[in-house]
Amino acid sequence: MSILRITITSMLVAALAFGTFGCAGGAGGGEIAARVNGEAINLADLDQQVEELREMYPQMFEGLDGEGRLLEFRQQTLDSMINTILWQQAAEERGVTVSDAQVQERVDELKAGFQEAAQFEQALEQSGMTLEDLKDEIRNQILTELLLAEISPAVEVSEAEIKEFYEANKAQFTEAAAVRASHILFNTEEKALAESVLAQLRDDADFAELATQHSKDPASAANGGDLGWPTVPYVPEFQQALENLEINEISDLVQTQFGWHIIKAAERREERVRPLDEVTEQIEQSITQQRNAEAYQKFLAELRENAEIEYVIPDLKPAADTPAEEGGSGQP
Repeated sequence: MSILRITITSMLVAALAFGTFGCAGGAGGGEIAARVNGEAINLADLDQQVEELREMYPQMFEGLDGEGRLLEFRQQTLDSMINTILWQQAAEERGVTVSDAQVQERVDELKAGFQEAAQFEQALEQSGMTLEDLKDEIRNQILTELLLAEISPAVEVSEAEIKEFYEANKAQFTEAAAVRASHILFNTEEKALAESVLAQLRDDADFAELATQHSKDPASAANGGDLGWPTVPYVPEFQQALENLEINEISDLVQTQFGWHIIKAAERREERVRPLDEVTEQIEQSITQQRNAEAYQKFLAELRENAEIEYVIPDLKPAADTPAEEGGSGQP
């Protein structure tokens, strides 16, 4: 439920998709996992990044297939680190750099979504990243943007392309019937405080003020408890309580895995298809991002084809890059 968590998660997903995850170089020394045009990737740096991602997504490594997934994940993470180095080397060759001021500007944009610095720090901690981790990801993100601008022409999207995309993807622009909610979140051990705040609300206290003052969800607290229109269902207990409320009605205490909630139903909408003029900019951005991704993948493929990549630890080489053993190819 944290805007910062969503933002950071989106950045990580994009970084993994583009293959530019993490700071590849590290401090040097120790066992080497791979070399890229002579530049080393330390095994300790790889293990650190894998462990950070395991902490963020523990469910991926549960069950009987967990160990197999872990090896595959280590291979994928190393591959992303290799891509990062290739991208950084290409940027250096072209004189493309990212200043600390550019990185700080992006950080400040994220901070601006919170009323207090403490709320930003709390959201960052909940996301599992340090400020330096965030800055590293932002730096790589900006570097990708700048280098893409160097290697690919500016994308121009025509009105015909926008209309064609809209007609082919109308389901994407269909908004389901939904209720917009506000909430005040308390830690599980704060039930007495939650009951006290609920009593104040029953006496017509201002919901937004109390949410800003007490909620443990820093992103929504910065907006008076407003969660915006939902894009996915809430956890079952929250969703059920919300659906039973009339507009402007306030719930009793609702317990979920996150703690205790006081929920307010703010607005209700019926299902609708958003008109073309409302989503034109969004469609243009989608087409532009798709073309940039294609340009990135093409350029990265060229970099990898011309690079000298050595997997010092053979088990970390992805299967797709491993030559078939003699006599074992199975080809006719």
